[in-house]
This record gives sequence, structure tokens and C-alpha cells, in this order.
Amino acid sequence: MIRNLWLLWLFALWLQAETIHWMGSFDAALKEAQSTGKPMLVLLVMHDCPPCRNQLASMSKENRIVELVNGKTIAVIVTKENEDYPIELLYTLEFPTLFLLSPEENFLMEPLRGETETPLLRRRLEEKLLNER
Repeated sequence: MIRNLWLLWLFALWLQAETIHWMGSFDAALKEAQSTGKPMLVLLVMHDCPPCRNQLASMSKENRIVELVNGKTIAVIVTKENEDYPIELLYTLEFPTLFLLSPEENFLMEPLRGETETPLLRRRLEEKLLNER
């Protein structure tokens, strides 16, 4: 009985946890970035990509990353297979890749290619989103 209550409590905490508010359309995210002046955080993934799923999970578990992304950027996930993004601009052979773009589609940091460790991602986002805005 106590174990079940414990699991229920953990599940309730998990449901209350803040998550990254990802958009699913590059064009819609770009319009939102242009209207708000916020940069875009673009996560380029492939279907059936374990490192891509790991990157999403690790980003969502880190409260500071969630706070920075939701508060300071327009976040969008695009898939290589969908091709609903500027392929020439966001070209990569490694997945996942994170891009930070200005509303004018200029790079604000070097893309993070491959699965990026959480402390490095947090540090890079803090440097770019807190010091340059």
C-alpha cells in the first residue's frame, strides 16, 4: 500500500513537472520568433534515432534547461524526413543537432551536433541566452 502511494506521488510530481514547449512547424516557430524577437532553438532529429530520444529526455529532465528554453526561446523540433525546414541552412549529417537562430535566421551559436551532455548544453544556453540578450 505504501509503495503504491509512493508511486502515485512520484507520478503526480512527474505530471506537474514543467516540460519544454516544443512547436512542430519551423515556419510557425519562425513567425513566432519574428513577432516576439526571441531566438529559435531548433532541434533537428530523425525518426527511430535513439540519441535523438535521449537528447529530448535529458533536456526535459534538467529544470534549468527547461526554464531557459521556455522563457528565452521559441523551441521547435523538426525531423529530417519531414523536410519542413530550410535544409540548406540547417544542414547536418549528425542527429540530433541543436541550432540557435536569431529571428532573422542567423546562427547565434555553433550548432551542437550529436547527443550533447546536459551540463554542456546548459552552459552554452546560459552563455548565449543570458549574456547576449
